[in-house]
Amino acid sequence: MNKLYYIFTLSFLALPLNGNGQQEAYFLNNINNQSILNPAAGGLTGVAQIELTSRSQWMGYNGGPRSYLLTANSQIRTNKEQVLSEFNKDDKAFFSSPSNTVGKIKHTLGAKAMNDAIGPFAKSSIHGSYAIHLPFSKKLNFGVGVGLGWSNFRIDQDRVTLHEDDDIAYANFIGQSSAQNFLDANAGIIFYGEKFSIGLSSTQVFKNQAQLDEINTANYYNRHFFGSVKYAFSFGDKIDFEPALIAKYTEGAPLSIDAGARFTYNSSLWLGGYYRTGNSIAIQVGANVIKNLYVSYGYELSVGALRISNNGTHEIQLGIYIGNNKNKSVEDGHRENTEETK
Repeated sequence: MNKLYYIFTLSFLALPLNGNGQQEAYFLNNINNQSILNPAAGGLTGVAQIELTSRSQWMGYNGGPRSYLLTANSQIRTNKEQVLSEFNKDDKAFFSSPSNTVGKIKHTLGAKAMNDAIGPFAKSSIHGSYAIHLPFSKKLNFGVGVGLGWSNFRIDQDRVTLHEDDDIAYANFIGQSSAQNFLDANAGIIFYGEKFSIGLSSTQVFKNQAQLDEINTANYYNRHFFGSVKYAFSFGDKIDFEPALIAKYTEGAPLSIDAGARFTYNSSLWLGGYYRTGNSIAIQVGANVIKNLYVSYGYELSVGALRISNNGTHEIQLGIYIGNNKNKSVEDGHRENTEETK
């Protein structure tokens, strides 16, 4: 029993936190917030964006995956020119989402912090990123971005149940090698217009070897590659139809594809449906509510081997857009008129 448990613990490093051979945490909102996977995709719009996501998988299974993600991205000012757009200055409820801005050079910064856990195993990470977007034409932009950060993989002893309480081999192993810290990087490119985007990215670029203190393994935190495509078709002034696709690949795992679409009303309410190959189907509803806040809820139902052993997956996002709510040109004109009257 001791040897079997020891082998299982080491072997886990070659397995995913969330299935299908993928070691990276999966979020349904990847398909809407591309900056989660692609450091080049931050700052597409003229506003800053902050988003908190909570994801609970396999609800009928004790110790199922739990993931939490905090992201932020924004254009930054490199001179005196204001880069953020005026946004929802009247604090309207059900306000319209911001559109991509194109035709100019943009410098953007991003950050994300994540905790992902399944059973006794957990991974936490924090990354910062920088991207530059260059105008390809008046209606198209091309961006390239890189990210760098720290990750921690660990075993939570409080969530381990032993067959034998005096398992000496486990005690020796966990006492020496319960965690690993390592530096990691990601990179990506994106090509986009006002209504579409095409991106390519990679995470865990350094492909660090799994090495828990004095325990060497033959396993690695493999590179993950992502491709994404989105396009918005407009039907009249109020209805948009947005098909999207994300392809995911990592060594030792089959190609996985998330495909689907969402309908949006007045750019403020949305309903979407998605399918992940061989794994699950999902629905998502959301709305821009009040004072630049938005909320989204997604539910996934497994269609693979796990469909009879869990009650689905729940994912909630809460976000905020931050824009420049003061029209600088109007203020400057008012200031000039005031000075003239003096």
